[in-house]
Amino acid sequence: MDNEIDGVPIVLAASRVEANEYNDNPFSAFICTFPKKLSGYILKEHLENLESNKDETAKRTIYGLRKVESILIDKYGEKNVVVSHYDNLHKFIGKKTKIVGISTMDPMGLAYVSTTYNSLIGFGGEALNASEFEKLVTHPSIQKYRPKVIVGGQGSWQISEANAQEKLGIDVIFQGEGEKDLVEVFDKLMKDEKVPKYFEARKPDREKVPLIKHASSYGMVEIMRGCGRGCQFCSPTMRTKYSFPIDHIMKEVKVNIKEGAKSIFTVTEDIFLYKSKKNFIPNRKEIVKLYKSIASYPGVEHILLSHASFAPVIYDKKILDELTPILIEKTKWTPQTSNLYKKPFISIEIGIETGSVRLMKKYMKGKALPYSVDNWPELVVEAIGYLNDHDWWPLCTIMTGQPDETEEDVIATLDLIDDLRNHNAKMFYTPVLFIPLKDAILGNCRRKNLNNLTELQWEVIARSWKNNIDFWTPDMRKIYGPAFFFVHWFYARWKHGKKATRPMLRLAGFPVAGKIEKQCNPEYCNDQDKGIFKDTFELIKERFF
Repeated sequence: MDNEIDGVPIVLAASRVEANEYNDNPFSAFICTFPKKLSGYILKEHLENLESNKDETAKRTIYGLRKVESILIDKYGEKNVVVSHYDNLHKFIGKKTKIVGISTMDPMGLAYVSTTYNSLIGFGGEALNASEFEKLVTHPSIQKYRPKVIVGGQGSWQISEANAQEKLGIDVIFQGEGEKDLVEVFDKLMKDEKVPKYFEARKPDREKVPLIKHASSYGMVEIMRGCGRGCQFCSPTMRTKYSFPIDHIMKEVKVNIKEGAKSIFTVTEDIFLYKSKKNFIPNRKEIVKLYKSIASYPGVEHILLSHASFAPVIYDKKILDELTPILIEKTKWTPQTSNLYKKPFISIEIGIETGSVRLMKKYMKGKALPYSVDNWPELVVEAIGYLNDHDWWPLCTIMTGQPDETEEDVIATLDLIDDLRNHNAKMFYTPVLFIPLKDAILGNCRRKNLNNLTELQWEVIARSWKNNIDFWTPDMRKIYGPAFFFVHWFYARWKHGKKATRPMLRLAGFPVAGKIEKQCNPEYCNDQDKGIFKDTFELIKERFF
């Protein structure tokens, strides 16, 4: 047949949005959770310019895919395994291609952030993450040559939940870590032997995790796997934590820098638990030693951080004293990077999740170790204050709609949000809806969506974003007030119902009181405005004109 190619036996890929580096800014990936018509337009230039090597293989791609590549090369040889970006797949998938392996984090747009923000915006189609995944898995070359398609990665569970495996033509969903079972599964697929459509991998021997052979997105290197705190809504926290040796980590740093990376992104569930001692007591000496080693490696211009927790910061306050001078010199977040930034700062993601001690005890009892969760709100405020003192401005997730969450629980979260604002917390609030992850303890619980939020749960979202706008873009206040007023009446109320009314108006800057029958902040429950607001157009006039 014309235009047929031989191809490579095993081809590996990730979607254009997940393999992207967005000019070395991982926070831009947040936009991929928005509807595809909006985010696709914003990110168009990035999607069309993924960098490849001279042989058309991917120059950098997601870290998990690089691990898979390493495992398969050790088994089948480098000539038989290739990693490609979407736009070059037609050059590698051919008559001899037996398997296309795809790694994904959010294939159906069902992750925490995608579920929350795609539905919050509500127009413009499905999340860009979902759209780009479908585009990849139905690539014309896959349709033409019909190789076996296996999908893995942290988000692979979503495909089963959405009942989309057969529709998308996926032969195997591989759930879990790949070091122990992946080769066995690939062997069977190569021989056309039967493999379960949904394969749950066994826990691997951490000491036998292979090194990556080629550069990963953002220069990612894994410093720790698992967490062990036992949060019931999360899957990594259920895994026993294991810290990789420094020499193992530095070999991956070398691979990334050698192949052109200028940043190193340390992947972990909690940087402060690296080589931690018994009962989650931080090991300051080893943490500082690790980051000194990375920062001093020739060619490392920036260090990016993934996740952390609050408790170690309080337990050993010298950690920030010793770590900050190393990291602030390597931070990407400076006034030169963006006019949003008032000064250089260090950013990291930390989960607040709730202000309710009751919910903490029920679902996240280990989150404050080595402390008790009895004083969780106070611990959060103190830790963020101390982080801010050292120019760490965290991105903090706040989850609403957890199973069994009551109005009292939501009020406790609102109180914590207010306390943080009153303490002038420098942070980014990221409110998300509860999502039942398949391999988490709460995996069988009911998914939360905007249509079944209470008014107070809406308030968590609105108040968080008002704090973000007031801190990060204060000059927008004269713009977003009238804009959100019209969005509220002509869209939000129609789309999400009257429970969104008052929270959305408060987000727009109007002093509207809410129906809180329990104790409340005097500024929130203003008697003269309770339940209504003054003449709307008078308010617009006096506030914005």
